[in-house]
Amino acid sequence: MPGKDVDLVVIGAGLSGCALVAALNNRGWSGTIQLLEAGRGPGGRCATRRRRDDLLWRLDHGSPVLSFHAEPCGELRRLMTSLEQRGVVRVDLDPVVGLDHHGEVVAPPDHPLLRGPRWRGIPTMASVAETLLRNGGDAVDTCFGERIQGLSRVDESWVFPGGLRSARLVLSGTLLAHPRSLAMLGWSDVPLREAVPAGHDSVLDEALDWIAGLNASIRWNLMLEFPAVDPGPLPRQIWLTPRAQEQSGVERLVLQRQQQGHLGLVMHGLDDGALITPESQPQLLNVQEQRLLSVLPDLLKPWPTLQRQLSSVHSLGVMRWGAAQPLEAGLPNALQWCRQAQVGFCGDWIEGPGFGMAEGALQSGLDLAELIAA
Repeated sequence: MPGKDVDLVVIGAGLSGCALVAALNNRGWSGTIQLLEAGRGPGGRCATRRRRDDLLWRLDHGSPVLSFHAEPCGELRRLMTSLEQRGVVRVDLDPVVGLDHHGEVVAPPDHPLLRGPRWRGIPTMASVAETLLRNGGDAVDTCFGERIQGLSRVDESWVFPGGLRSARLVLSGTLLAHPRSLAMLGWSDVPLREAVPAGHDSVLDEALDWIAGLNASIRWNLMLEFPAVDPGPLPRQIWLTPRAQEQSGVERLVLQRQQQGHLGLVMHGLDDGALITPESQPQLLNVQEQRLLSVLPDLLKPWPTLQRQLSSVHSLGVMRWGAAQPLEAGLPNALQWCRQAQVGFCGDWIEGPGFGMAEGALQSGLDLAELIAA
């Protein structure tokens, strides 16, 4: 991590973090920005798996589309139009089917992610975050593969290992502000609370109290490669009905055709509640991989060509994804920017009609940019 002074540090290069830096640039904000991301590149839950042994392989292993509750309007509409005109997204009309507990193809379940319009990233979902990040301008510096192990605030500045200092901080996720970080990362206290004592910023105190009540929605996403064969017409997404999800522990299957006839499949596995710690995660990844492989034959019965290929399928491993899940509504917009501590939040867990989906992630970044620029 570079040792320097910047005006803003953004932790997390998902949709909301990248939308934030793009919106700040569009508003003419002249500050310098350092973006820190634990992954290999931008995308977050819209990331794309690439392979060193096959440069043509691209598998969207998180969110397969950008879901909205309704047609966007205002600044968000202008953003989506710009992405469409640049060929970065297209309206997603790919077929979606349901699968019931008998293994029968049925109508898709009534799910918020399927009710409104959807867009698909072109050529991949990561292209959306990559384009937004480029739109951030020359004032944005990026550092990937950088997992933050703690937060500290000294003399009204946010200080990071290696000498990086910033006047402002934005978290595009909840991990550094949520009590579950204690188990998942082995910390003694919530990092944001440890950096800013209670009473310093009443808005932050209220935000942290609210964040502490969030649930964590975990997915264990298994990535698979099928050999080159023509399986005939296939849906893009296979959503399991609630009873089928309970029976199999799988939310949905997402299929993505590759170059040279190969096929990628992502199983979105549901969490079983096991405690995730730095010590337990490697074993949990193995357990989830074997569990998901064991239920896949039954889920593919309606597509016998794919089912017959299972003995030749190549596993690319499991990715664990975590998402904040409010019980009723998102973090109130009034708590999105804590001016006294100079810390802000963005993500799909922020209050608004698109909360819980890509729409909310993008809109929260646009809204926070307005607050910071002001």
